[in-house]
Amino acid sequence: MMMTTTTHDVTHVEEYGRPVAYLTMQDKAARARIVAVLELAGWSVVLQPTGFHLIQAIAGVIDGRQPWLRPGLVIVDARSRGCAGTTIAAGLRELGITIPIVLVASSAEALPISSDATLHIVDNEAAAATVAELVGHRPPVHELHEPAA
Repeated sequence: MMMTTTTHDVTHVEEYGRPVAYLTMQDKAARARIVAVLELAGWSVVLQPTGFHLIQAIAGVIDGRQPWLRPGLVIVDARSRGCAGTTIAAGLRELGITIPIVLVASSAEALPISSDATLHIVDNEAAAATVAELVGHRPPVHELHEPAA
């Protein structure tokens, strides 16, 4: 099985036909569940350590220099280090870019409400299920949640 997840700057993708998701999350367990859902659904995943790195990674895509890495989905912490996911989402929308975005808030945060149908604001617990619904993959419930201790 070929692994397509990366944490570095991507200069090419071997499988051009696969949809690409950009992912920036600090919660390792929630991030791993989302990566598993995406890969099982046939998506390539580009991991970025901070919101700043996410913006840097998709800048070439936005201005057309890397059309083969155009994201089909962006998943980012609402309060991401470097650049908040809320700011990233607002900036993309101001530029007229309607890529589906999943903003992930911590379970303790009050979730804001948005009228944007392509912006999904969820907590850590619902993030993997939301991504699964968006990509059309329904993993078994035990794959979406960590086992009880």
